Amino acid sequence: MVCLGWWLCIGVLRVMALRETEQLLALESSAVSRIKVREIKAPTLSEMKSLWASLKGGVVSTPFQTPEFLAAFQESKLTTGASGFSVGVFAEPGESEPPLMLLPLARFQRGPIRVVGMPDFGLADQNAPAFGAGCGLSAQCRAEMIRAFLERIDDADIVDIHKLHHRVDTLENPLSCLPETISQNSSLVLDLHSANASGNWSGKSIYKKTRSKFRRLVSEGVTLVEAVTPEERVDLFRTLAAQRRERFRQLGRDDSLEREDRSGFYLRLAAMEASSTPFKTLALKQGEETVAAMVLMMTGAQATAVLVSIGDQKWHAYSPGMVLFAKAIQRAYETGARWFSFGTGQQEYKQRFGGEEHPSHRLLMPLSTRGRLFVGARDAHRAAQNVLQIALRRNGMQT
Repeated sequence: MVCLGWWLCIGVLRVMALRETEQLLALESSAVSRIKVREIKAPTLSEMKSLWASLKGGVVSTPFQTPEFLAAFQESKLTTGASGFSVGVFAEPGESEPPLMLLPLARFQRGPIRVVGMPDFGLADQNAPAFGAGCGLSAQCRAEMIRAFLERIDDADIVDIHKLHHRVDTLENPLSCLPETISQNSSLVLDLHSANASGNWSGKSIYKKTRSKFRRLVSEGVTLVEAVTPEERVDLFRTLAAQRRERFRQLGRDDSLEREDRSGFYLRLAAMEASSTPFKTLALKQGEETVAAMVLMMTGAQATAVLVSIGDQKWHAYSPGMVLFAKAIQRAYETGARWFSFGTGQQEYKQRFGGEEHPSHRLLMPLSTRGRLFVGARDAHRAAQNVLQIALRRNGMQT
């Protein structure tokens, strides 16, 4: 019996060793000379909640790097070739030192290239580490910590992380400070609490129009509701998905929500306890009929609109989608959010709501000879395309 217990203990230790690695990295920074990094493979939701709760001074993160978002990502088994999910835990040396920063990672294959990125695959609108609010280190110091860790990854050829905004709340995103970042695109974001925006955004003409439209909807018996329980959120998401599917069918477009793994991801988030999930749903309803619905990802200082749908054609004259955007912005403001992101796309209506352009970057960092060849070939291809475009313009031709 003693021997059996001993071998069981050894087995547990071996599993723990497989799931967790630890490194002590030397840094050139004058602020921190050494940093301890643990990489925990496939952490559970409860393990991630504990990690996030232990961050020094509290958590600063986007809704897309919360434990619930990451757990749903891991559980939905996205058909992307992802081979592993892990979290890098950065702390100063010492057994009792709380984490300063957490970096979620996903490994996957892109043809012959082994890639390490962040859990995204079209589901996250912004990528960044989760920070300890009490960490006083500069963005450059945090970037050096991340770089030292990434450079020692030996099971990938490149680091490829998209959608890097410059800031997370009021903190700089250290990933956007790395020299290997390149300009990618931009998103429209409304600052709800700046000196310029605080008294002005709700006074824009679009908000006056949506208030008028909402009064007309109310006169038709329509009310604004927020799904509170997991069951209500799941039901509302299913309605949104059905409305969206019909709309995309009319437009002759493919709907990514028809993919089982993608819809499964949102259903898992919707079914989580209301107190923790970043998944929020608003709807305009007339009795049991859903006039319009929206899914938001909200946590801390940030709210992002990720999905929206409109119901029967008879409601379109009331602009229910625009009304719902205005109500979602007001809801975010009332709950203390600083930023409202309109998600991907540069549609004109987003600018009418007061959204301002926030540039986004991509980190493309080679880790091996194969990775350097890949990045070099990509850069050569882009350079050739630019030369071709210049030549065509000089000859008065457009592509």
